Amino acid sequence: VGRMAPLRPTVLWAQRQDSVYVTVDVKDAADVKVELEESSLRFSGRSGDDAAAVEYDFELELFKPISREKSKWSTKRCPEFFLRKQESCTWSRLQKTGKLPWVKVDWSRWADSDEEEEKGAFETKDMEMDFSSLTKEEAEGSDDRDSILADLDEEVEITTDEEEDTAEEAGKAAEVKAGG
Repeated sequence: VGRMAPLRPTVLWAQRQDSVYVTVDVKDAADVKVELEESSLRFSGRSGDDAAAVEYDFELELFKPISREKSKWSTKRCPEFFLRKQESCTWSRLQKTGKLPWVKVDWSRWADSDEEEEKGAFETKDMEMDFSSLTKEEAEGSDDRDSILADLDEEVEITTDEEEDTAEEAGKAAEVKAGG
């Protein structure tokens, strides 16, 4: 059986000032391979059952560079990518040059810069894979590596229940003394 040349999937994208959300419209994608670089995204995979599987692939030069280790992706229903922009700004398109007929705006997730407050950030909590070297647990518990390190620098006061009770009683006694 002659293999057909891979097709371009429909790629939907939306953005916020600091990030881009890309959905590859391939349902139940299998054999997914992803290469994300600072300036490009490469995807290949196939959809459907083995008898009628359709091969897809694309390579996209991104409009501006992204931060690879702060980006993540998921393949739950369709492959989805959350790409963190290196600099906050509005991209006029997803790809670097020209118009690509298979790249379309994802209006359901889109927000103009003045609507970002009400629309909020992209939902990424279901994205299980990220591109950094973090373990899964660390990645799920943190937005990025910096915040993990920041927590270690802060002095943490640890009080036991007993100490808290004593502090509360001392506080109450002080209020009584002050004529509270």
